[in-house]
Amino acid sequence: MERKAFAGLIVVVVAIIAIAMLAGCVEEKPKSTAEIKEMVLATAENTDTYQFEMDMTQKTLISNETDETEMTMTSTGRGAMDRTNKKMKLEMTMTIQPPEKAEIAETKEMTMDIYFINNTLYTKMDMGIPTMPSQWTKNTMPEEYWESQNQIDQQMELLNISKVELLGDEKVSDVDCYVLKLTPDLEKYWEIVMKQEGLSELMQSLKQNVSFDMGKLIKEMSIKQWIAKDTKCPVKTEVQIKMAMSSADLDLETDEEFTMTIDQRTNMFFYDYNKPVTIELPEEAESAVELPMFPPGNQTATTTA
Repeated sequence: MERKAFAGLIVVVVAIIAIAMLAGCVEEKPKSTAEIKEMVLATAENTDTYQFEMDMTQKTLISNETDETEMTMTSTGRGAMDRTNKKMKLEMTMTIQPPEKAEIAETKEMTMDIYFINNTLYTKMDMGIPTMPSQWTKNTMPEEYWESQNQIDQQMELLNISKVELLGDEKVSDVDCYVLKLTPDLEKYWEIVMKQEGLSELMQSLKQNVSFDMGKLIKEMSIKQWIAKDTKCPVKTEVQIKMAMSSADLDLETDEEFTMTIDQRTNMFFYDYNKPVTIELPEEAESAVELPMFPPGNQTATTTA
């Protein structure tokens, strides 16, 4: 009897293990787009630190009746964010390939280091020009400036203003991800874009001299986000934009009409969520030259590509 009881127990245990294994192999019930979006937004609220990388390629073509000029700019960068201590760092390299017909047709490379610590923005730019040595500068920024620095917050803004479609799933660096297609409200999208450093001031300056509707200038737009299935954190964002404009669109009075097209593709990668990061100001930046604070209304900067 004891042997039979023991044998019976083994059968029961094996059966339980088999059932558990089979249950583990059953695919998770597919989540709806709305559920995924809600979980991603909720997870972002609990993100304290993360690191990111980016790459961007932009091709600009200007043409008129007799000539065409093309220029290519690429940029790569990596950075880290500490939301708890309000610290950020970013290192970028930008390469400009001028038109072949340019007087100086050699490729130009620039590097930039950016730190945001104690409500102060520290910047060093190396233009690659011997007569213009790089120098650290600093700006004391208002409290609200920090909000525009958070890349994840910007990704969540983009998610919030968009119609979202679940395209399927893919792996990014061995991470199982949901792939989302975003179709943003263009007016709200440009509000986010205008938070980029310098763009707000540039666009305001342009609008004083020319008239244009940014929404009408966008001819094609594709935005995708890859969301980790396990953590519900963004892993990758891809943005492709094609813009086209003419002298007529800009309401410019010129001797010769022209058209300009801009093709831009940007990828951002996010990783090491809520892991310790070290963001310390370089020693040479301690003696940075103080620059005047931006005028009120022009303090909308960010490090997004």
